[in-house]
Amino acid sequence: MFAGALLAVTIAFPKPGIQLPYVEKCYMSGAVGRGVTNIVVQGRNVSVYKTGGWVTMVDLNEGDNEIAIVAGSESTNYIVKVARKPKPSAAPQKKKEYKKLPYADDFPRALVAPDDPAGRIVVVDPGHGGPKDTGALSPHGFGEKDANLALSRSVRDQLVGLGYTVIMTRDGDKALELNDRPRAACTNKNVIAFISIHHNAPNYNVDPRKVRYASVYAWNEIGESLAGKISDRMGLALKGDIPNKGVMKANFAVTRNPEVASCLIEADFITTPEGEEAIWNSKRRKRIAKAIAEGLDNWYKGEWSDWRGSNPRPQH
Repeated sequence: MFAGALLAVTIAFPKPGIQLPYVEKCYMSGAVGRGVTNIVVQGRNVSVYKTGGWVTMVDLNEGDNEIAIVAGSESTNYIVKVARKPKPSAAPQKKKEYKKLPYADDFPRALVAPDDPAGRIVVVDPGHGGPKDTGALSPHGFGEKDANLALSRSVRDQLVGLGYTVIMTRDGDKALELNDRPRAACTNKNVIAFISIHHNAPNYNVDPRKVRYASVYAWNEIGESLAGKISDRMGLALKGDIPNKGVMKANFAVTRNPEVASCLIEADFITTPEGEEAIWNSKRRKRIAKAIAEGLDNWYKGEWSDWRGSNPRPQH
């Protein structure tokens, strides 16, 4: 919450009223009005990016933290709430078990042939969505859900241009249950792959100015095969732009699919001014979408070639 009026500066993160877990530092991001070139946060000068975005780290204690912010002749105190420091526990931590999607089969399905008249279908999942699930926020307060949808639509267009049929889990600002997102991939036997599109954010206590890259996450062998081809193409498209971390293992709900090759793409970090500006660059978005589509196409053609003949994919 605000303790005073502040016309020149807005704050996207931390969101007003939320309580952070116990952290000794957290990042703050936001935007300023025209003409403001720097602000002072907790007594430290913070530079403002050319778009008006800013980001900085602040020191915190448990409870309510008053963060003093000064922009020109205006000032306010912003309250950041932090949970109590947890007491150390002697009990061993129980390892969380991750299971496959309950409605998915246990084995990879046979891929639809390239010349099959039923078509080769890909499910594209724009992450987050709906009024409550914005995902991460950019310095200007733009939701990750909108960036995900914009890139997903571009990926769809690129895939259609390569001859694929595309099912979108959402094509508007719609809320979806997490486990329902991959359902269309399992209920339609002509689906060859599922990809979930996201834009990343660091942990609360990590400086966003030092963390920005692209990555693709997968859970099992068929997912990693798909992720690898997509990551290779994305790495070429992003060369000289941001680093590509490659394929990373993750037990995400949308990747735990033994039946259909599935991966989650983090195309960039939305939390810095540079990332925010880059994500809304339509030419760059098209370049990334083209790389994702071409990577999937390369994977499909290679998988079909490897599995046909005497060693087909397991059938149900």
